[in-house]
Amino acid sequence: MSIISFIFIFSFFIYEFNKTSLNGVVKILLATLLSIPSLKLNSVLFIFEIHFIVITIIFEFLFNKIIKSDNTKYKKLYMYIPIPLILSICLMYFGSYNMNHILKTQYNIDTYKTLSKDYKIAMIADLHYPTSTNKKDLNRLVNRIADEKPDFVMLCGDIIDENTDSQERIETFETLGKLSKLSQVFYVYGNHDTGKHSFYNRIPSNKLESLIENYGIHVLNDEQTLLNDEISIIGRKDYSLHQRRDIKSFETNTDTYNIVIDHQPKNLEDCSQSNIDLHLSGHTHAGQIFPLYYIYELLNINELNYGQKYINLMSAINTSGVSGWGFPIRTEHHSEFVIVNIL
Repeated sequence: MSIISFIFIFSFFIYEFNKTSLNGVVKILLATLLSIPSLKLNSVLFIFEIHFIVITIIFEFLFNKIIKSDNTKYKKLYMYIPIPLILSICLMYFGSYNMNHILKTQYNIDTYKTLSKDYKIAMIADLHYPTSTNKKDLNRLVNRIADEKPDFVMLCGDIIDENTDSQERIETFETLGKLSKLSQVFYVYGNHDTGKHSFYNRIPSNKLESLIENYGIHVLNDEQTLLNDEISIIGRKDYSLHQRRDIKSFETNTDTYNIVIDHQPKNLEDCSQSNIDLHLSGHTHAGQIFPLYYIYELLNINELNYGQKYINLMSAINTSGVSGWGFPIRTEHHSEFVIVNIL
């Protein structure tokens, strides 16, 4: 049925080539709407159709408005070489490579606070196991993180989601738990971890917490811990729950280096005014699918969509994630794990 939907759209694209641009665009959009019910929203083909239709509309505009209508040479070239189709296929190949090619992104942060040593933090978020990752891939990632010899590992939420079954949950935390033999590992929930967006694959947070901690990973659910008498780590409940402690209720004095791990980049200004030195988050995927990142930026949807931002004396870092939600495609930004050096 999905293939039929695509053929339907592509037929309109060819048929409407010599028509007016507006008429063609309207019919292509109608064809797309008719095709959506036959597709899973998290399927690769759905993403392919979205990219195909957007590129088609762009080319319809270019050839009907910019290139004069009597230029038959270019029109014939456009008709017999389906450029939007070729570009869309290339984009899908790029998106698949980009999703699975995980980069290391490193930040160096100088602190005015006196610490007994330099600290190295490894961070991952938005694994969404097993969207684009199997057990072998996850083991490879764990080995890469272990090679960095971090003092702490931060798992910033959405490590699993509503598409992760019970056996895959065990696989995930059993594998990530290997890092707890080398350094302390901390976990905060994201908006997907407990599968609350699913009707059939939910897990109570207390049961999930028991599973996670069984593999040596410490869950911080609006909780705070002090390490080496100089590093304070605050793990927040996810913002989507709407019931979490005020950041001012945590003990954040000037003698400790205070770190907040929060799945979503929220309340950054409040954190910066509460003596927080470092804020770590994920959630945004840096868009994942073009052009979402630029839409987020234009509409100011998130406080930080990707990268590093200084707010007063606090450094906030948002990762694009080690994978993505729903489909193993990333046509915007890269997959990454993050290393933060506190100097």
